[in-house]
Amino acid sequence: MAISDEQLSAWIECVAKLEGLMMDAEKLVEDIVLVAVAFNNDPETFSVVMANTIEAFQLILRARNIGQPLGGNKAGWISYHFQSHRTRRHKADMRIVYRNTGIAIQIMGFGHRWMPQPIYDRLSSDRP
Repeated sequence: MAISDEQLSAWIECVAKLEGLMMDAEKLVEDIVLVAVAFNNDPETFSVVMANTIEAFQLILRARNIGQPLGGNKAGWISYHFQSHRTRRHKADMRIVYRNTGIAIQIMGFGHRWMPQPIYDRLSSDRP
């Protein structure tokens, strides 16, 4: 069974409602669709991954400065690494690239580290 439009819309709304988070609406939709693709459009897996992504966003909103600072054309941005599935020894295969503007957390993008393509290649410094 594939992920329904309703399920995609529900997760888009869930992320968009996070107070203190700034992200271009079109990029938000694109990133959520790419997360679905990365996890083979499986509705159950997608829901688990998105729930963990929401938790990661909430942690970033609370802590404001966690993760690895990026360099090069992404200098000033931070990459937060987390697990798509919270199981023992599961790699931190997800990324959220963000910066703290002082007013809000601005998201450049988020998704699987490698699928459907490497996230750092997909994100450009002019994306926000």
